Amino acid sequence: MTTFDYTTFDLQNPSGNNGLSSFALYFQRLMYKEAIYPNGAKIPLDTWYDKQYYGRVDRLQNTIIPKYENLSPLVTVGRPNLLALNFVVQAFEAFAAHMRNATILGVLKTQDTNNKIFDMKAYQGFNDPTMVYNQYGQQLYNSFTNSLTLDQGNQITNFDSFVKLWFTYLQNVASFVPVTKTNYLLTGITNSFNSGLSIGIDLGPPEKDEYKYDNWLSDPNFDFYTKAAKKFGFIVNKNMPWILTADLFSDACLSYIERYVDDETNQIVSEQNFFSVYYDQTYLTDIDIIKQLTINAYKTYIERSPLYQVREYKLDCDKYKVENKPRQASPTNVNDILSDKTLIDLYLSLRSLEAREPVQITKKLKRELSNIYAIRPDKNLDGLQNAVKYINLIYRDYIYSFDYLFINPDVLIALDNQVRSGKIATVGSIAQQLY
Repeated sequence: MTTFDYTTFDLQNPSGNNGLSSFALYFQRLMYKEAIYPNGAKIPLDTWYDKQYYGRVDRLQNTIIPKYENLSPLVTVGRPNLLALNFVVQAFEAFAAHMRNATILGVLKTQDTNNKIFDMKAYQGFNDPTMVYNQYGQQLYNSFTNSLTLDQGNQITNFDSFVKLWFTYLQNVASFVPVTKTNYLLTGITNSFNSGLSIGIDLGPPEKDEYKYDNWLSDPNFDFYTKAAKKFGFIVNKNMPWILTADLFSDACLSYIERYVDDETNQIVSEQNFFSVYYDQTYLTDIDIIKQLTINAYKTYIERSPLYQVREYKLDCDKYKVENKPRQASPTNVNDILSDKTLIDLYLSLRSLEAREPVQITKKLKRELSNIYAIRPDKNLDGLQNAVKYINLIYRDYIYSFDYLFINPDVLIALDNQVRSGKIATVGSIAQQLY
């Protein structure tokens, strides 16, 4: 059953694109979702609707990124220097060879068809989420400096005064745009290529349904393509049918995963140890990243604005005298200013604001964090990491919204610089449940 009665003309001439009116776009996207994609094709991966976090979180909803040592270069490529996770590369190369063999045997049509289906080459691969986030951090910094008033700028005389304004700003914007890497990677700003699980065999426009229909969905080889993809452990993306994503833990995909061994335990990689072998949990590095971002931000700030102004009233001449003074260089005692307690408090606040403040930040919760920092229940982690782990346990169950605004100076400049107060969103402390 479909939402609308789609005409034959509508179905054969999809015209969905981002330039349409709101209702027209709604109609076209629904039609594509409900009626355009072939019913006979293998069940696709619908990353626009129901699989938004695929490859971004593990089974416990921890945000994850691929370990670099598990990436391998793709061989059958249309563009150079493309990577994917090693088992994904092996599966893809076997799939591409299979499609070429099917063409040679005459199983696939080659006349008036899309050659990207029967002569598969990779055009997209792994996109490093760390590099993407680092660029984003620069945007945060630029937005912060653009928002500073003249008076606020003159308040920044040293690293300590910079940190106060910078941390206030981060907390100010965290309800509107992501700040932590853990949260950023769960927004619509990133995509499946950040997971190492996806390969694109075309560079088609994802917003144009006409292109998808004419070049892919109506192609006589499309049904064979989707079924063959399944046999080699891939799912075809419903909204961008040229994107292949590893169908994790399917029998076909596992046959490639199980060719590899965990270097630490010497055990074959399986469904049980897959995420620990192939991915790192981002929360363990969140604070270090924020700390380094802060240090780098101040260095950049004093390089670009080495002087601040002091305005002093002179009684003898009944005038104000303006004097330019140099800002202090980055201190050697950074760790005194960016203490573990300061960073833990900031991280707790950011994760709370990013998750729309689902849990009340109480004195009891802060005491619990202090105790965990001191006791170190997980002896494999230091005190700071133990505290961060605890914060992540609280907030990882609150999957973040995809409706975050794309960050830009205009959005952030419009936000005020007032210190936000905590809100009570739920009763009791979830921390109590975690013991």
